[in-house]
Amino acid sequence: MKSLHLRVPHWGQFDGLIHGFLGRWEGQSRAADFAFRLTYNGDEDVQTVKQNWCGLKQAFGLPRMMIITAKQVHGNTILRVSRPADKQAGAGDGLMTDASDLCVGVMSADCVPVLFVEPVRRIAAAVHAGWRGTAAGIAHRAVASMREAYGIDPAALHVAMGPSIGPCCYEVGPEVEAQIAANWRAELTGAWTPDGAKGRLDLRALNEAQLLGAGIPGSHIRKIGPCTACNTDTYFSYRKEGRTGHQLSFIGWRSSPRS
Repeated sequence: MKSLHLRVPHWGQFDGLIHGFLGRWEGQSRAADFAFRLTYNGDEDVQTVKQNWCGLKQAFGLPRMMIITAKQVHGNTILRVSRPADKQAGAGDGLMTDASDLCVGVMSADCVPVLFVEPVRRIAAAVHAGWRGTAAGIAHRAVASMREAYGIDPAALHVAMGPSIGPCCYEVGPEVEAQIAANWRAELTGAWTPDGAKGRLDLRALNEAQLLGAGIPGSHIRKIGPCTACNTDTYFSYRKEGRTGHQLSFIGWRSSPRS
């Protein structure tokens, strides 16, 4: 089964940039309950995960590119990756790099995958933004981290948010609204719709508001792909399916066209 591979059309002008939001992929997992794992979580064996990575990279023409991920913990830690030493950089929900010939990537199955690029300095970052990470301001933190680490102007960044659960399907309780509103009340205004005793949360709208507040121009922000819960034929959705697989979103730079 070939997965969807969504790219940002506007980013085709950035020579050497590699990026994508992948959709559902069967891989070599052993049963439906363990669909396409790219991380070791105690249920998958090492060989299965290696085969999944190998098959994915071959299918998308990246056999020699290292894709660095993190142990995602639904926080706001951004990890700096400077060399392709290990497959996993540590515990965190965002990765940034200025190195060539490697990609940084995040896994999602409803949460918002966010990719960042600064095309002049050739900086790339990937962020996993669920509601907890969003409440902790991970998108805003990613911009601040890149500014601190690389001295870049936030206005030079381009950002794309990939397929994730939409407000049509994401019903959450008032306790979630309260945790987000503690730090992002103004940003929540356009992202929260009361619905009886609960409400519907638009995670991409909330992250967009945080990015705008961090200095990213609105013209540099894109939303790519549909609601994952509405489209489980092509995307994994934890909210819709329960225990499920992961789709990968990745970004990086080649040092040359043949890398």
